[in-house]
Amino acid sequence: MIDLIARKRPPAGLRPALRASLSAAMQHFGGEEREVTVVLVGDPEIRALKLEHWGEDAATDVLSFPTWEPGDPFMPPHLGDIIISLDTAQRQAESRGHSLTREVALLASHGLTHLVGHDHPHAEGLGFEEGATGEDWQVFHDAWAAAQTGLPAGA
Repeated sequence: MIDLIARKRPPAGLRPALRASLSAAMQHFGGEEREVTVVLVGDPEIRALKLEHWGEDAATDVLSFPTWEPGDPFMPPHLGDIIISLDTAQRQAESRGHSLTREVALLASHGLTHLVGHDHPHAEGLGFEEGATGEDWQVFHDAWAAAQTGLPAGA
């Protein structure tokens, strides 16, 4: 189940596309019986969360808050929360030449990959969507490939 909370109003069509895309990514990880909360916010809210939890005073595109630690023998029904800034996502979508819906789906699949226990090297300014490679990134590429199967045509 995907619980979607919009603290910043998304454009028409984004919610169902996001649900379908994230559902496909959850199936990829075998987590279709699990729950995830996605919260759509603006830059001020995600900036405050990043400052509070990471000590960095800057907006970002996506934050993940897992409800369990990788390696724990029990994975809870609710995997955690994914927070996405629609403001940052819009800027990134424009710079990458695709829709906001596609960018939000990309960010949600990225957040989900963290929630199921994967991490990646942090290279300033380089994300998997710009071609980061290596074993640590492959799981993110695979999740995004799965998520894209749930996007409507033209998204």
